[in-house]
Amino acid sequence: MLLKRSPISGFTLIELIIVIIILAVLSVIAVPKLLDLSSDAKAAKVRSLAALISSQNQLTFAKSNLANIETLEGCTFQCGNHPNWDARVGEYFIDASGTRLYVSFGYPIAPLSSSTQVNDNYRQVFGLNEQEFYITVARTEQSATAIVPVASADKLTEIANGTYKCHVVYGAPTQTRDYFVRAYSDDC
Repeated sequence: MLLKRSPISGFTLIELIIVIIILAVLSVIAVPKLLDLSSDAKAAKVRSLAALISSQNQLTFAKSNLANIETLEGCTFQCGNHPNWDARVGEYFIDASGTRLYVSFGYPIAPLSSSTQVNDNYRQVFGLNEQEFYITVARTEQSATAIVPVASADKLTEIANGTYKCHVVYGAPTQTRDYFVRAYSDDC
């Protein structure tokens, strides 16, 4: 009785090597493109945040204008009992979706204030939770406020010094400068 052997099926060594070479070539081409998309996504997030801050600032200025506080910076104690004066915090405010957004010269006070209430309310109104965004000073931008995505948290010193650019800068108005919002996405 003869036993019949079935042919062995599978890939030859040469076929496996060819498949591995093709996968290696594809990974060399595809990985940089995927990394570039990640960089583009970070840059888009920074630009989107700047647009959000800018549009919210315009809305804030309009509400400040309606409340006749668009040119006011602050005052002493009760400020003539103005309805938009918070004597406890010592700042003017407008209502932003049920939250007091504190303003000076009609625009939001930057979230680097000595008042935690001012800082917390700014974060709440703009949706800047602490798990997603750090806030630091941008020394090269007239000590304005740098809003930094958490992905760039290891670069806070470089951002403050102006040597790394993947953040938004908000300059609250003062007596010597107008407000500004700038998006930096060069290093994202």
